[in-house]
Amino acid sequence: MKGQIGEVPYFVLAYRPSDEPNVAGEHRRLVTRLRTEGIEVCDIDLWELATELWSETGQWEQILAQETALPKDMFGEAVGNVISPREHLSPRIARIVEGQQPRPGVVLLSNVGRLYPLVRAHTVLNTLQPLLADLPVVLVFPGTYRQSPTQGSSLVLFDRLTDDDYYRAFDLLELENS
Repeated sequence: MKGQIGEVPYFVLAYRPSDEPNVAGEHRRLVTRLRTEGIEVCDIDLWELATELWSETGQWEQILAQETALPKDMFGEAVGNVISPREHLSPRIARIVEGQQPRPGVVLLSNVGRLYPLVRAHTVLNTLQPLLADLPVVLVFPGTYRQSPTQGSSLVLFDRLTDDDYYRAFDLLELENS
């Protein structure tokens, strides 16, 4: 799972959103298979991690109770600040990885789609790079990872919402087929 020389070992494992009901089972099988082959996996569910961060504020229940009373943008800002990839989410991911013994051979990130629009997939990957540049990271992504030499690359969440350009990750399925 190594990228090209000078490239970070980041990969996108995209799947059709219509396959969502089957993804959890396939995800478990992938983790089991990797571990069976001797590859230690740090498996992180981004939704669960965000929920932990929100709960740690001590105000999560209060925020949820005010959800209908607050303007949508104000509510989004309140919950989004707590899981900001740069300040909170990515540093927490790095601490989880660093605390895992033995050191993982790969980091698997899932459920990024559940955090939309508060967190964007490309932001998570960009903010993780200085923290986990030497470790393969696989983002399990509900949508398409479009790569074009002329137009750049983009993550298309749920095959409908085009995220900002992200050009550093490799398409895991494309590598497997080449």
